[in-house]
Amino acid sequence: MIGSNRSFGYDAAATFANFVATPSLWDAFAVHSVLPTIPVKQVASNDHVLLSFLSHAIYSATGSRSEVVYRLLPALAAGGTVALTTSALAQRFGMLAGFCAGLFIATDPLFVENSRDLRGYSLATFGAVLATLILAGRWTRWRLVAYALALGLAIATQLFVIVVLLAHASWIATRRSWPQLRQLAPAWVAAAAIGVAANANIQLMEFLQHGYPAGVFYPTFPRDLVLFLVGAPVLLTVGLWLSTAGLALWRLRAEPWLWAASLTAAVAVAVLWLGLRPAYLYPRFFIFLVPACALLMAAAIARWKVLAVVVAAGSVVAAWSQVALYSEDPLALPQAAAAVERIRASGGRACVIHSDEQILAAYTNDFAVVSTPDQLAACDAVVVVSWGIDLSLRDVAAREFPRATALHAYYPAVVLER
Repeated sequence: MIGSNRSFGYDAAATFANFVATPSLWDAFAVHSVLPTIPVKQVASNDHVLLSFLSHAIYSATGSRSEVVYRLLPALAAGGTVALTTSALAQRFGMLAGFCAGLFIATDPLFVENSRDLRGYSLATFGAVLATLILAGRWTRWRLVAYALALGLAIATQLFVIVVLLAHASWIATRRSWPQLRQLAPAWVAAAAIGVAANANIQLMEFLQHGYPAGVFYPTFPRDLVLFLVGAPVLLTVGLWLSTAGLALWRLRAEPWLWAASLTAAVAVAVLWLGLRPAYLYPRFFIFLVPACALLMAAAIARWKVLAVVVAAGSVVAAWSQVALYSEDPLALPQAAAAVERIRASGGRACVIHSDEQILAAYTNDFAVVSTPDQLAACDAVVVVSWGIDLSLRDVAAREFPRATALHAYYPAVVLER
């Protein structure tokens, strides 16, 4: 929660404007366009349904637009993930190993960055960890109900968590016990039904109405995924953590569950990478694998105690590398909103270039949207807040409005005036 009053990031702002701060709770399921100029299919992939629903409930009850309020749930889920994983691994591998594994999760840049904004990644990971721990324990009817709910709600938050369900099925399959498979089948069906039902409208809309851009092949994605799971972009951290994980794989090489789960994840990555080739494919989509990497850290430390120093050193370097960005605005959205209000108060007309409205609307709606050069004549100023716009139209606006005022953030905004 350090720096939790900074501005929303791009995806978080789009989520807040389109699925949270809206008139209807049903908007959390991306049922219709909230902004007239933004088709819902264009932003539906930003909707982490369960998080949007819970956040909308907070908005409906309080009317709050505070970034701090909406970052609290992802942060709590992240802390819960660390706590659950640390406790479970300490019981299995010892206190030192469990503590270092928790330290790894709590400082891993991929996990930290995606747990500090209005995004559902940490909530989905928490549900996946909780479901896994339930499955690893003693099964009763009510525990299996809890398992189905935890895993189903995790999938409802982020559809990619369905990979965890498949990994669980492959894990149980290694036991070659048909009675166990039959016992768990209803829970798996229920979990899949909950998760798929929550995301069905979004996925049908994206595929049938062509909401996704044309597919793109990312040649380095598998490599990037592995590196970001173990500390990228911090090179020293990657070296320390990747070597530890490699030793753990060697130590656990005789465990069938390890290879069953690893093969499942590898097949899922291959299907996306080589088969579906989505336009957006990022390592964060597989963030639920970070606790699995923590298991590897704990297993290695339990065998070679000196590796505790290696993992802890990686955590120190990873944490230090992130300090500078903890409180910095990722986008200048609050400043841009203040500029829009200033222009409006002085009797002018502030404009934004089409696509920027989906994120600036998280802070203000007192602007006009321009999508062609001829519409610029009706504007008194143009506010540019992101890179996701028509760059040629931005350049035209910069020529027609030569007086530029920069608004500071990690990605600065600019107010263009005559």
